[in-house]
Amino acid sequence: MKNILNIKGASKISKTEQSQINGGAGWNIGDLDLSKCGCDCAGRVTGPFYCHNLIGCLQVYTCDDAQTS
Repeated sequence: MKNILNIKGASKISKTEQSQINGGAGWNIGDLDLSKCGCDCAGRVTGPFYCHNLIGCLQVYTCDDAQTS
């Protein structure tokens, strides 16, 4: 662990400083509109790119073509 401080520009920060760090490697779910996500008749996820990571669809045919007349 002490070898990490040998990296140029690296420094130790306190627990208080650590708690003030915001952000991360993922998405803020609150900023995503899940109402844009859905499933098509073949069971594929539809909507923006993030929908594929947040919802899943049954892999079955779910639409009734007989009702579209």
